[in-house]
Amino acid sequence: MNTTQPRVALVTCITYPNLFEDDLPLARELEQLGIIPVPTIWDDPAIDWTAFDALVIRTPWDYFERAAEFRAWLDARIASGVLMCNAGDILAWNYDKSYLLDLEAAGVPLVPTICIPRGAQADVAALAAERGWHEVVVKPTISGGAYRTHRFLVDDAAAYQDEIDATLADRGVLVQPFLPEILEDGELSLLFFDGVFSHAVRKRPKLGDYRVQFQFGGTTEPVEVAPDLVDQARACALAAPSLPVYARVDGVVKDGQFLLMELEVFEPLMFLAQHPEAAGRFARAMQGRLPAESEEDRS
Repeated sequence: MNTTQPRVALVTCITYPNLFEDDLPLARELEQLGIIPVPTIWDDPAIDWTAFDALVIRTPWDYFERAAEFRAWLDARIASGVLMCNAGDILAWNYDKSYLLDLEAAGVPLVPTICIPRGAQADVAALAAERGWHEVVVKPTISGGAYRTHRFLVDDAAAYQDEIDATLADRGVLVQPFLPEILEDGELSLLFFDGVFSHAVRKRPKLGDYRVQFQFGGTTEPVEVAPDLVDQARACALAAPSLPVYARVDGVVKDGQFLLMELEVFEPLMFLAQHPEAAGRFARAMQGRLPAESEEDRS
């Protein structure tokens, strides 16, 4: 009998060589399913990526600081034909946040967004003023953890122009109006596995800040979300190029409508530790994408 167990690479970075703590429940659930989870550092030249049954992008959280290098790595993995979770078409599309324009064109309600392409020269103050925005958030199109992100009054935009120009030298920039709902009600993150709703959290910035990420003192709390908002968030996830194995839909509720901020189907924190059943759902969704055993394997 062939008892070879599937091996899945959980792709991480040198900062988290043994995975970020929130992914540890996922690793345990995979083991329970007879799948061997292997933390793998994305830029380790010794790794044979084709030796795995699947690659799952989890915490390569230095990728946005090494954008060109990581994109070359990602493209090579996709070209090799190794099974990717999420699928290669999703990852290639979601890597750059200009995907938001695709979702907007598809009718997904999102926070109003201007996308300035790499290499362009842009007067952020003029662009914002044309839309009646008085306060904006500016972020790179390739980023994570509020990297190079700034919030400022449009009247103060000139003070940030040099930093914006520096960002535009190697990637695009998004400009969005700052929504006070972030401070009042927080940001919602709804988690889906194979399009099925799993759980949700509300993320809040610390007093005096606007960033909800834990690195900046942001907090999260489990939250019950009304079914209509779940449906709106699910529609965002289903607008991806193919059905995501995992998706985190981030947004705010304004006048009863869910407005998408980001569709995180690349390497999102999934808040698994706060929801005991969530890691199992994630693991089973991954298991469902693995090739079925052949009769020879079972004999």
